Amino acid sequence: MTHPPKPPPLPTTAIKIGDENFDVELPKIPYLSAIVDFQTRAHLESIELVHSPIPLFDVALKGIESGYRHCFRALSTDLAQYHTLCNTYDFLCVDVLGGATIDDIKSELKVAKREKELYGELMLAYSIVERSRNAAFRLLYLILLGEFKDEVKDSDKVFCAVRFVVADHENFMWKTRKIIRAAFEDRFVSSAKQRASLDRDEKTDLANLGAEYYSDESTEWWSAYSYSGYDDSSCGIGETEINLDDESDF
Repeated sequence: MTHPPKPPPLPTTAIKIGDENFDVELPKIPYLSAIVDFQTRAHLESIELVHSPIPLFDVALKGIESGYRHCFRALSTDLAQYHTLCNTYDFLCVDVLGGATIDDIKSELKVAKREKELYGELMLAYSIVERSRNAAFRLLYLILLGEFKDEVKDSDKVFCAVRFVVADHENFMWKTRKIIRAAFEDRFVSSAKQRASLDRDEKTDLANLGAEYYSDESTEWWSAYSYSGYDDSSCGIGETEINLDDESDF
């Protein structure tokens, strides 16, 4: 399989955030880019670029440079940290969602599972898994900071995406699954049926929990979980539309 060449890296700019020095690709961080543009117009290029501390800037930068999935590895399962991180992205004017809707995110979440079913695990490029894991962070960001036109209808769509992540032990690690569920239950009022459904989906084989934790923290490969048999037919993950009249999963 031939992969297209990676684009050349963007030039970096040295900046001091608080007490730490960073080299950042300014086009990816509009807020900092605007500051540099102002200095250039004011002929202040020779002045060192310094900014007061920005909460979790190092984690935010890692997500921008290497993929948002790395944010799950860098933080604990404390939801408050993710609120802080997402607010930092908002402050930096980083377009985390890139215009993606909940339907777009659901499709990306499923791409790793779909490709594996079509071509088998040996043919599954890790870049496909990365897409799904990055989409999981976009889902988290949407839950925490997104605005919804219809809280009831959209919350059902979000629940289906959350349930897919919670159920897919093979492509989403325990920390990701845990924080995605916590964010959903913090933002939306979940029904007893929804909670029971998530409880069933998140059951973990305790004998493999240590191995999964290790793989999540220390490597880029995914754990050898057997898929949990999640049935997404009523939730509309991917091409199927959600059926709001079917309350079997809610």
